[in-house]
Amino acid sequence: MFNSFCQLVTRKVQCLYSLSKWTVILSLVVLSASCSSREPPDAKLNLNVQPAGRPGLYSLTGTTNLPNQSQITVAAIRYLRPEDQQWMSSESKTIYSILDRQVVRVEDGQWQATLNLWQIAPDGRFREAWQLERSSLEASLQPGNEVSFVATFDPNGQLPTAEQQEVKTPELQGSLVRFNNEGDPYVKTSQTLRVPLPTGRKPPPTVKPEDINWGWGKRYEIPPQPPAPKNIPVETFKTEQTNSPLSPSEFMR
Repeated sequence: MFNSFCQLVTRKVQCLYSLSKWTVILSLVVLSASCSSREPPDAKLNLNVQPAGRPGLYSLTGTTNLPNQSQITVAAIRYLRPEDQQWMSSESKTIYSILDRQVVRVEDGQWQATLNLWQIAPDGRFREAWQLERSSLEASLQPGNEVSFVATFDPNGQLPTAEQQEVKTPELQGSLVRFNNEGDPYVKTSQTLRVPLPTGRKPPPTVKPEDINWGWGKRYEIPPQPPAPKNIPVETFKTEQTNSPLSPSEFMR
C-alpha cells in the first residue's frame, strides 16, 4: 500500500516537472517571437519655421529620429499660376519657384537651417527668384499668397560624411513616408506660412570684372594705351675715347 502511494506521488512530481519545463520553453518561444517581430519605429521629422530678424530671412529648426549625420534638404517654395487660369482649375499646371534651398545634417537628433527668400535685382530692388526670371517666361504668372517650407530626407541621395563614413539608413515607415515615381521611399514634412512679396530696394550692387563673362570680364575690350609723353629729355653719353691721363676729379674717392 505504501509502495503504491510512493509511486503515485513520484508520477505526480514528474508530471509537474514536465509541465513546468514545457511552460518555460513555451514562454521563451513566445518572447523570442515577439522580439523578432518588433517593427521599426515610424520615421519622425518635425519642422518649425520662424522669421529670422529681417524681412525675407527665415529660420528652420526641427527634430528627428533619423540617424546622426543624415542629410536633410530644406527648401522654400512659392506656387505660381498663369494669370488666365484659376487656382483650383483641374487643367492648370503645377508651376512653382524654389526661393532658396539648403542641405543640412542631423546632429544628436536635431537640425537647423536659414533660408533667404529675397535677392537683389540689378536695379537694387528686392525680388524673389521667379521675379528675376520673369522676362524669360512665356506667360505672366500670378504668385500665391503662401510659401511652403519643405524638409525632405532621401535615403538614396545621402553623401558620405567628412570622415567618408556612409550613413546607415533605417527601414522607413510611417505617415511621413512618401514614394517617388520609381517606388523608392523618402520622408517629407512641410509647413506653410503667408509670406508677402518683397518690397523696398537698396543701392544697386557694384558690378565687378569677375561678375562679367563668368569671371573673364570684358575680354573683347582692349584698354587703350596711355599716350607717350612728349619732350622727353635725351641723356647724352660721353663716347669719345682718349689716352690722356685722368684728371684728379675722375679718380675714385
